Amino acid sequence: APVWSEDVQADAYRSALKNAGADSRPLALYCHIPFCRKRCFYCGCNTCVSNNQSRATEYVRTVANEIEATTGLLGRRTAVSQLHLGGGTPTFLDVDGFGLLLDKLHDSFEFESECEKSIELDPRVTTPEQLDFLASRGFNRASLGVQDFDPDVQEAIGRVQPFEQVQAILKKCRLLGFKGINFDLIYGLPRQTPESFAQTLDTTISLRPDRLAVYSFAYLPKMKGNQLKIDPDQLPDAEMKYQLFALAIEKFTAAGYRQIGMDHFALPEDELSLAQNDGRLHRNFMGYTVQTAPEMIGLGMSSIGYVDNAFFQNLSGLESYEQAIADNGVAVYRGLRLSEDDLIRQYLISSLMCNFKLDYASLEERFGIEYKKYFADEHKRLDTFDEDGFIEVTPSGIQIKKLGRSFVRNIAMIYDAYLHKDGTSPKATFSRTI
Repeated sequence: APVWSEDVQADAYRSALKNAGADSRPLALYCHIPFCRKRCFYCGCNTCVSNNQSRATEYVRTVANEIEATTGLLGRRTAVSQLHLGGGTPTFLDVDGFGLLLDKLHDSFEFESECEKSIELDPRVTTPEQLDFLASRGFNRASLGVQDFDPDVQEAIGRVQPFEQVQAILKKCRLLGFKGINFDLIYGLPRQTPESFAQTLDTTISLRPDRLAVYSFAYLPKMKGNQLKIDPDQLPDAEMKYQLFALAIEKFTAAGYRQIGMDHFALPEDELSLAQNDGRLHRNFMGYTVQTAPEMIGLGMSSIGYVDNAFFQNLSGLESYEQAIADNGVAVYRGLRLSEDDLIRQYLISSLMCNFKLDYASLEERFGIEYKKYFADEHKRLDTFDEDGFIEVTPSGIQIKKLGRSFVRNIAMIYDAYLHKDGTSPKATFSRTI
């Protein structure tokens, strides 16, 4: 995203949607609900703090107008295999707000019978009535924002959330038949220690969610002013952060979970595990998925889409987004059209991050290149990872070993043309890989 250009705006997006309309493959949809009752100190998302339900309803009506303009440009391409509501706090919406949004989506798109419909849940504000309604409208997956179970850590990040709240939402989702239920955890938060995080991991295992996402906390107070409320002296250093993540790997794999990609875990019978076994795992802005929708439509403030081999992002301010939809039907303000080189590197990096391997023949057949010639310089730089026991290089490809999985981002960065050879960018500050 830091290298996307504001030269790519609404006209380019309209053209991309029209081009995409000639395809017949199903789409993925992401809809951003930005509202939160309060902002957690660690949060890096685009949010709006409010307690005004009518304001959220007004926003949903704007999203409905965006949907109408989008489908008008897509034409007959309406099949959808994946829908995700993210935020913010999607369950800020009441049942009427959900009904307004979902009615418009279902009137505009054709959802496949096996469509994955997922939503992010904040256990502090989600009600049984909301879950009943979502289940009645076909939602079958949920991701619960847990972050950490330790009360001291919760106080330090401004998100006090008792264990009983999480347990109650999980039980309700189970009763309603949700599958692939995910917990989000974060390591590197203030006041976390190996002892406290081990307890969080044990508590998580006792609830037995199907999936787990274990994210590294990105402390970027210059970009996210709410993070100024965090005392930097209470943050674990890089060595301890690695210890925390290593603890997660140790405990979750001992409990029967499989490590999926760079930051996920799943039970062996879960679809993500089965897809990784078969090399069918994919990753998009919604995370790891088995759905093969090659293109994603982003709806709502700050949402990101990928259409016609290009990234597009909507305006990140609530009023500016709503005004753009009122004036133009679309609110894209920046993006990037991928070159052939971008597409080659995208495929290679996705292979490493999703399936921990790269098959030279598949890459060469897909793009008509010879790996050893095309990536001669990058391949030499793999030596250090080979020597450290992170990867195995064979005549047919690259396999990331168990030890190297924690550093898959570092390995993949070798192939990123937008980074310097030392892994830095001239245009932006990135979160650390550990």
